[in-house]
Amino acid sequence: MPQNKKVGLALGSGGVRGLAHIGVLKILIKHNIPIDFMAGCSIGSWVGAHYARYQDIQKLEEFTVGKKKEKLLSFLEPSFTGGLVKGDKFEKLIDGWLEGASFEDLKIPLAIVATDLLKGEPVIFTSGQLAPAIRASVAIPGVFKAVNFEDKILIDGGACDPVPDNVVKKMGADIVIAVNLDNFQESDNQAKAGYNLSKILIRTTEVMRHYLAAYSLDDADIIIQPKLAQYSSWREYFINNEMGKKVIALGEEETKKVIPELKKLLK
Repeated sequence: MPQNKKVGLALGSGGVRGLAHIGVLKILIKHNIPIDFMAGCSIGSWVGAHYARYQDIQKLEEFTVGKKKEKLLSFLEPSFTGGLVKGDKFEKLIDGWLEGASFEDLKIPLAIVATDLLKGEPVIFTSGQLAPAIRASVAIPGVFKAVNFEDKILIDGGACDPVPDNVVKKMGADIVIAVNLDNFQESDNQAKAGYNLSKILIRTTEVMRHYLAAYSLDDADIIIQPKLAQYSSWREYFINNEMGKKVIALGEEETKKVIPELKKLLK
């Protein structure tokens, strides 16, 4: 598609819901939408890094939906302080899948977002090895041990910037496509009889994530928000072979809706 405008894609955080990013990419590729810059947070950092490295959507789907045994084994590294999983095995696994790549090896410029727990602000990685940056970006508090980096303690980027559209804008994008996985304003599973304590805590977190994500969408020209409230369990991912396909399909479905507007912006 002939055009002079640069397109940036911001891939948001969201755990297993990040499989929807693959569906988004599939439709953008199908319609020849260029991707000149990428920024990723948490699961979006992994999807962004793999695609920016290989630009191979089939390979990305294989490694993201599949490879369950390898992922599970990488999680079997208990930490007795700061989180359940230490993270060294996970970083080594990611580094192997990316063939030891650095940011400088990528085919598409990429930024990865983590959160500095001490200062409470984003940390943006754009150089150096990819695997350590991804490890920091996905370090979900309580699950993965926080990452010591220079004078910082890093956790999941979703804690401060769950949809890094502002980051990809600063990279030089004229048109910013943002993928928000935290569209939880209404619950798909509201209990008419009320909530127990566990459900209250989960729902409270969803509401907080919803509004934090909404506030971080100011720089987006196109917003893609698949309805994924029912897909939040990594346990289900590991035992349900159909889940990955369903989440990807929801990403495709929502992306199809914005293609006409996106093509107008590119003209």
